[in-house]
Amino acid sequence: MGRRKKDKTSGTLPTSGQNSTLNDDEKRALTLYHKRKYEAADALVEKAKADRTAIADLAKSDLGKGALADIKDMILADNPKKMKAVLERAQRLARWAGLKVGTQPQLFEAAQVDHHEDGKTAGMMGDKCEPSTSLSHEASQTWINGWHEGQTILMGAFKKKRPVDAPEPVREAAE
Repeated sequence: MGRRKKDKTSGTLPTSGQNSTLNDDEKRALTLYHKRKYEAADALVEKAKADRTAIADLAKSDLGKGALADIKDMILADNPKKMKAVLERAQRLARWAGLKVGTQPQLFEAAQVDHHEDGKTAGMMGDKCEPSTSLSHEASQTWINGWHEGQTILMGAFKKKRPVDAPEPVREAAE
């Protein structure tokens, strides 16, 4: 794109929207010209959307429900930074949900339940301090200790949030 010519009257380059020297018919002509160009570009966008929908429908019919999600993930995988961010997010959410990331589950052993972590999660969610009635007394106490820790973390997070400005006091109008 070439450089704009200097405006001879002011000595500066005219900026977008400063065509004050155009008369009404010239503005109308330019508007109609840009309208036609915009409509053509808009038609291309609509056609591309229709083509993408047709491809997605075909992929779903060929591969099943998860085909579109798989395709989008494969596109993401082409960009290592974006894919790394997606994986880190999934691992973080799994960790927060209490899933053991990076461990091999034992086939014939019952999964170890971390009652402290369960209580901590309940406290962070703002749930009531009510451990399951099926827990032993010791496990209930562990859950409750975790709940208190979660509540402490939650309150700390609320305190770190941006403070809300106090409402201004209402002043009586002077008569």
